Amino acid sequence: MNKLLNTIKQLSLITLIAASGTLVAQEPDLQLLHVQGNVYMLSGAEVNTTVQVGDQGIAFVDPPDENSIPMMMDLIREHSNFPVLYVINTHLDETHISGNSILSKMGSSANANIASFGPPNANQATAIAGSASGVTLLAHENVLNRFYLTEHDIEQLELTSTYYTNSKDTYLNGEGVVIYHMPNAHTDGDSIVYFRRSDVISTGDIYTQGQYPEIDVERGGSVKGSVDALNFIIELIVPGPDAEAGTYVIPGHGRIGDEIDVVEFRNMLYIVMQRIEANIDDGMNLQQIIAARPTLDYDTEYGGHRGGPSSEEFITAIYTSLTAED
Repeated sequence: MNKLLNTIKQLSLITLIAASGTLVAQEPDLQLLHVQGNVYMLSGAEVNTTVQVGDQGIAFVDPPDENSIPMMMDLIREHSNFPVLYVINTHLDETHISGNSILSKMGSSANANIASFGPPNANQATAIAGSASGVTLLAHENVLNRFYLTEHDIEQLELTSTYYTNSKDTYLNGEGVVIYHMPNAHTDGDSIVYFRRSDVISTGDIYTQGQYPEIDVERGGSVKGSVDALNFIIELIVPGPDAEAGTYVIPGHGRIGDEIDVVEFRNMLYIVMQRIEANIDDGMNLQQIIAARPTLDYDTEYGGHRGGPSSEEFITAIYTSLTAED
């Protein structure tokens, strides 16, 4: 593993400190890590935020929570004083969209024309009409559909536009940026974002290094769709010499990865899925499958002690997904 990945691993791990004879988990401070090309990653917030910096402006994938944005912008201003240009949300999850509101006001125009969609005094989705602020807030249309059609804990969703095709491309800061819809993966509204010249892919919660993935069946997610999405990401990756570096992959949570990391993650998900599918075919119910511990050999690396679903939650999600398909 090259020097960049080793550094990122060290910075993104939760450090353990001794206090009164016990070990206490301490979150690392926010850090803006240069990945390669125009792309950086904000580490230390609840989610990983991808940041693209260039002469046109600043683009984000999955902004952090509102409380983290001032410190994040201080770090970014060491590299760029340009306004915010683009915010892309990879799916409908409060931790991935809560920063939209603040970033929407950091465009090139000080006065945004805000339009609200939805009944007054109810959960609303808001958009900046005509992108008057200069900020485009984008997600797949299923993110907006889920906001209105399903129960959720999100009070407000701010978007200026959605896309409904398999992919959407744009040109930002001197490079092509392609946004791909990954249907029925973590949810049915997942997007991944490929910064082509920088050779960096931002995956949202489809890939969560060091954690089991959350498969949100209630929002259209599925285990087989997650495997398909990971296979697609692997097809985009071009490894460097000795299968190291090359295309870098920014996960929704955890350290930055390369091809080997994503392949190992995909293999883990596929193998556990196959085990549970065989258990179902043998007539085992959910509790019997949990007791059989089909994730045992992966729990040390991916178990819930690092965040994300516990082993039981992960098994339950796969079981629910497979039986729902049947």
